[in-house]
Amino acid sequence: MAFNTARNAQPQVANENWRSQGFINIYLPTPDGGRRKIGSISLKESKAYEAALLKRLSSDPLAIQKMQEAIMLDFQLADKEVKENELGF
Repeated sequence: MAFNTARNAQPQVANENWRSQGFINIYLPTPDGGRRKIGSISLKESKAYEAALLKRLSSDPLAIQKMQEAIMLDFQLADKEVKENELGF
């Protein structure tokens, strides 16, 4: 079976926009003194705020400690009552 391609077809260029340039990993301690990763936050240079965060974390060894002291955590339960196709109005 043969496939015909258009003569003017352009080669596909890989889109790298989805790639992250860094990660902030989130861990909780385990009873045996270890740690368990519970998540991560990806950082992309294409987003201005995240680019500034990447720069700070890369250049200042104490930045992650400062960030840890300033970070605010929030917990939200997923709303199980909302159906997939239900409108909110």
